Amino acid sequence: MGQLFAYVCSDDSLSGELMAGCETVLGQIAPEERAGLGLAWAQGGRTLVRKQPGKRAAGVEMGALLSDVPSRAVVAHVRARVEGRLPASSLQPFRAGPWVWVQEGFGPDEEGAYAALRERVPEHLRQRLGGRALAEVMFLSAYAEMERAWKRSSERERWREAARAMALALTGARRVLRAREDGEGEEGKRARGQGAAVAVRDRGLIALALEEPLYIKVVEGLEAPEDRRARERVERVARERFRAVLVTSAQAPELASGVGAGWEEVEPGQALWVDESWEVGRAPMSALLKGGG
Repeated sequence: MGQLFAYVCSDDSLSGELMAGCETVLGQIAPEERAGLGLAWAQGGRTLVRKQPGKRAAGVEMGALLSDVPSRAVVAHVRARVEGRLPASSLQPFRAGPWVWVQEGFGPDEEGAYAALRERVPEHLRQRLGGRALAEVMFLSAYAEMERAWKRSSERERWREAARAMALALTGARRVLRAREDGEGEEGKRARGQGAAVAVRDRGLIALALEEPLYIKVVEGLEAPEDRRARERVERVARERFRAVLVTSAQAPELASGVGAGWEEVEPGQALWVDESWEVGRAPMSALLKGGG
């Protein structure tokens, strides 16, 4: 298994201070146990991806790496070495248009599953498929639906409608994967049953916990650090007005208990979205798909 992590914040110059309280969360997979890691972010109307496979991933401190990303909207993924050696093309995250994407679960890449899900990707997007990664083909099938919903919705409704489109695409993909479970062992079936995904653009975020929990932390204002220079920087940009929302799939005991960590569980079957006003919307996916939420 791996770990996904994502955040949106109001001021990327304070990313270092934001990451300072996330050491335990970001350290769920030790550097020497990484098979690879990737970052993606939105910046100046563009999206960018940085991937570090194999041994290159072991020498990176996640908090420091995230602190250096000049963006208010970031996703990251770390793969554990036990998943096997993966080519760079299989590493997450992925990007298309204004969206960046990361997911966890849904089972390992497999030729038949990839081919079946590839048919769900609109023809004009299939040429973007650069490898055989299940996450990429799932992203592009969702991306097409999300962009369509975004353009057709009012500014007030577009984040919820994009979340609905993303949920529709992923639940459809899950049905395809489940249809292939015949003949698989119990371990393979459990892997395909799990899954969570996060999509980010600009200053907003959508997260879906299908059959795997996620954890969310809402930050309203930053505490002044002990370091004098850092404290001056925080105070100079009005720390009281700083806002951020963080999401991870890590299952550390301190996250599950929520004691002193400020993290809250997003139960399986839940969807949430964060818009430019930093308001968090939340709904069961079943209600969202029926038009509620």
